[in-house]
Amino acid sequence: MSAGKKLLGNSIAREQFLLNEARIVARMRLEGMTEKEVCAKVKAENLFQYPTERTLQKISRACNKRIDALGSEELVRAIAYGMPDAAAQANLYAMMRLYPLVRHFMVTEIARKYETLDYTYSAMDMNAYFTRLATEYDNFATSSEETVKKLKQVLRKSLASAGLLAGKHSDELVPIFLDPEVEGAIRVLGDTEALRAFNCQEVF
Repeated sequence: MSAGKKLLGNSIAREQFLLNEARIVARMRLEGMTEKEVCAKVKAENLFQYPTERTLQKISRACNKRIDALGSEELVRAIAYGMPDAAAQANLYAMMRLYPLVRHFMVTEIARKYETLDYTYSAMDMNAYFTRLATEYDNFATSSEETVKKLKQVLRKSLASAGLLAGKHSDELVPIFLDPEVEGAIRVLGDTEALRAFNCQEVF
């Protein structure tokens, strides 16, 4: 393990998939509202129906960061107004853009499964992945068992929410059909590496 080598992204343990919240934020951003204005409106009207203002602020900031990380108005529109599958796929991609851990997981674990036609992702696979992380990255070597457990849950739930797993307790990896508009927008960004994680091959 290299000294100081870290793979960031542990904040997702506190944030979850947040599709409904991201859709609300995406719509307001497309209307021209700033991040500050969005956060103020979410707080004033309790748009997420959360019990505390602190949670409202934290989650609205997280959703704004995902929207900003996309770098594509078309993908923001997919989250805001797309069909549920397209919105979920775009939201997972936003997480890949924002959180290095999610991207690393998707392009090293899920892409490899699709490319080898292995349509399973078990608890054993997830455990082996985090064991490798602990040998390669300082922050995972020192992470608490509770944090690692939460990260595993969030990653698995995110796969299920985006349709890549048959269910959050299932081991069945689904050979999904990526929404054409979402795929096209990702290709415009030149992010062919990410497409591998959505069961898409590069176009030559």
